[in-house]
Amino acid sequence: MYVAMTTKIESIPSNQRSPSQEAPRFNPSIRKIFDVGRLYLDLIYPPSCLICSGELPNLRSIDLCSSCLDAMQGDNRHWCRKCGMPKEPHRADKRTCTQCAKQSFAFDDVIIWGQYQGVLREAVIAGKKQFHEPLTMTMGRLLADRIAEEQVVLPDVITFVPSHWRRRFGRRTVPSATLAKPVGRRLRRPVKQILRPVRATAKQAMLPAAERSRNISGAFAVRKRYRCEGKHVLVVDDVMTTGATFNEIAGVLKRAGAASVCVAATARGTGIS
Repeated sequence: MYVAMTTKIESIPSNQRSPSQEAPRFNPSIRKIFDVGRLYLDLIYPPSCLICSGELPNLRSIDLCSSCLDAMQGDNRHWCRKCGMPKEPHRADKRTCTQCAKQSFAFDDVIIWGQYQGVLREAVIAGKKQFHEPLTMTMGRLLADRIAEEQVVLPDVITFVPSHWRRRFGRRTVPSATLAKPVGRRLRRPVKQILRPVRATAKQAMLPAAERSRNISGAFAVRKRYRCEGKHVLVVDDVMTTGATFNEIAGVLKRAGAASVCVAATARGTGIS
């Protein structure tokens, strides 16, 4: 059941916003110095697409060329806000699809950027390595824009799916945390590591769907220093497949008192080619 949150994104009068909701203010002189510096940097190192290395125009909002961005987006799909799967064409104007009618989830809302296939799949896999963190940040900005479009209300706090130290040691990065940073900036909400891994788990992608819930059960806990009673929480990750990890985390957060949990992923594994 979807739980409405309390604060709308677009309808907050500027004189009623809290400091955390206000846009950051920059000294115009500092901004001018920054813009000039970036112009010279672009002349020395021409901007290039993070995927194909093709040339980009100097005035750009994202470090991807149009061809790669179109390839990542693929067909524009309408995603179910209950399970994250693509909705049937006849339900494009509905919130949910027919596939999850009899299913229940601990999370209240799902926001997806694209389908886990092709160029987007390759970008997500590359983003699991520290060297490709700039690409992950770019995908985080894309996800942030989608959340701002789809989410009619703001969460109180943004968090991410944590990685066990053994996995962090191998990757030297936490993609979900990297994704969450631009989301926090876009929504003007704090990003906190609310959760901690309790134990190491097998990689979900290597397990059959039926075993994923058991593998992830009891794998997370809320950190002692954080209180989430009554809060509306947004949880970010790079990929959603069966939804078992998100479901486990949402359950942990709600048992700790969270009022609602929305989950968001860059890509959704659908099994659809």
